[in-house]
Amino acid sequence: MLVAASRIAAQEGLAEGGYRLVLNSGRDAGQEVSHIHMHILGGGPLGPIA
Repeated sequence: MLVAASRIAAQEGLAEGGYRLVLNSGRDAGQEVSHIHMHILGGGPLGPIA
């Protein structure tokens, strides 16, 4: 997933300025069906991580 995310970020023009990867998995992450997925966040300044 990390390799794919870095390739996608590069394709979308996010690699130079930077991006954040967020992984979610499980009930406490707000999921009703257990699985893992990743978000690629970028394109502008990101705030601090909660």
